[in-house]
Amino acid sequence: MNGSIAAAFRGTGSTVPDRVVTNEWFTSFVETSDEWIRTRTGITERRFVGPDESSATLAISASRKALEAAGLHANDIDLILCATVTPDNMCPSTACIVQAGLGCRPIPAMDISAACSGFLYALKVADQFIRGGSARNVLVIGTDILSRTIDMTDRNSCILFGDGAGAVIVSQADDSKRGIRSIKLYSDGSPGELIHLPAKVTLQPPLAPKQRDHIWLNGREVFKFAVRKMIELTQDAMIDCQAMGLEISLLIPHQVNQRIINSALENTGFPAAKVMINLEKYGNTSAASVPIALDEAVREGRAKPGDTILLVAFGGGMTWSSAIITL
Repeated sequence: MNGSIAAAFRGTGSTVPDRVVTNEWFTSFVETSDEWIRTRTGITERRFVGPDESSATLAISASRKALEAAGLHANDIDLILCATVTPDNMCPSTACIVQAGLGCRPIPAMDISAACSGFLYALKVADQFIRGGSARNVLVIGTDILSRTIDMTDRNSCILFGDGAGAVIVSQADDSKRGIRSIKLYSDGSPGELIHLPAKVTLQPPLAPKQRDHIWLNGREVFKFAVRKMIELTQDAMIDCQAMGLEISLLIPHQVNQRIINSALENTGFPAAKVMINLEKYGNTSAASVPIALDEAVREGRAKPGDTILLVAFGGGMTWSSAIITL
């Protein structure tokens, strides 16, 4: 590995469907209200795909925006990494569909499955390829369409999710003061039953009484897990940044639940004014959550060149992860 090569963010992009689904929409299916949803989650609305949209179509759109922001063309990309738990097919991968949709030359393209942590897992792979000299420009995507997996009779879960895609171009850079400073990835399969999304494509055995055919989560336990891991990841990153002589300008957490974020901030003492939140507009978009928020922060000027940002994610698996990046 060449330690002199930095893996820097060169451009970002994001796409969400046009269809806006408000909290009131769910009152036709379950006993709930706008106030009940907002006070428990912080979500006001989310976006759902239409019949002609998919994880791949959203990913292609977000990728084109990232390429434009980076000043690059499709043929400049050396590797495509797509994080998703809602692929268009088991095969071909969503990454391969993106490669064809963008018109890239024949380059490696693969999907990565780590639920809501998927984008940071893919980012780590991109970092390794760039620092090892195997790629100059890597397209990293997080895309999911969880609206097609929800159980509309479960009011505790159906209200949480939305659809979207976010993309980042990560490129080689010679400036050691820029780029990815640290990425930490973790998983623990023992409590994996806390969040479960059954296969929708591969053959499954007949449903037993306790099996489920939609996304399902143990809300109480997931809440405790998410708060605990966000606290650990944030505190750990603050210590690492201090050791590197860096100050975190902006924290971009997985957009899952406002109460989870508030509880973690209270325990870490990290200032709320330095946290990027957009979950009120999109809900939980899984692997797309962090890159969508990152793209909006960049375009709104909340994340500027020279800023050090902290990305934090946690999700099914169970998985959790963080990344320290200087833009």
